[in-house]
Order: sequence, then structure tokens, then C-alpha cells
Amino acid sequence: MAEEEQGKWIDTIFEEQPYLANVYPGETRKIGIVFAIKEGTVEYFNLGVRPIFRETYSLGGAPVPAKGYRISERCIGCGTCVKYCPQACIREGKPFVIEQEHCLHCANCKEHCPVQAVEARG
Repeated sequence: MAEEEQGKWIDTIFEEQPYLANVYPGETRKIGIVFAIKEGTVEYFNLGVRPIFRETYSLGGAPVPAKGYRISERCIGCGTCVKYCPQACIREGKPFVIEQEHCLHCANCKEHCPVQAVEARG
């Protein structure tokens, strides 16, 4: 972004958020750099709750990649994955199901599954 356009945006930001003048007095406001994210993904975690909360958002239509783990049809229903999940985010089913919004992606379920039914997503 051109220097002139940077100045325009910084002025706009300081006009809309006047408290910033206390944080960046006088010319120190020029240390900021304005940029635009046109496409991408943002992953939000709330580690302050149990189980954790995780969600991924798309910016500008970017595809959201599949992350974490899933339990395949090889699942024998033994519940070992539930025992080793530190977030308690695996529920019983055929196969068992990992609640993606609470998964820490630690792979404990994968490491302990006796029949290798837990697979990486994506």
C-alpha cells in the first residue's frame, strides 16, 4: 500500500478510535502499518473453557481446510479413544464421533486406538 494511502487509513483509524491517541501519541501513530487481508482462514480457540471451543472462519471465500482427526468405519466401539481424549469430545456412535469444535488435535485418540480407526482429516 502506498505511503500516502497508509497515512489516509491511519488517520481514519485514529478518527474512528480516538482512544488510540493515548496509546500512540503524536507521531508514534506512524509506526502502524495498514494492510488488507483479501483471502484466508482464521482459526479461533477458546482454551478457557472445557472442552475447548474451536472454529475456523473463511475470509474472501477461501476454502477452509479440514484439520484434526476423524474416526473411520474400522471403529470397533471399544471406547479407548474416549478414555484418552483430554477434552472429552468423543461421543459414542457407529463409528464413534469426534466433536471437531472441541478437539485439541492432540492425536491421543489416534495413538491409542487398537485398530487404527482414527485418521487425519484432509
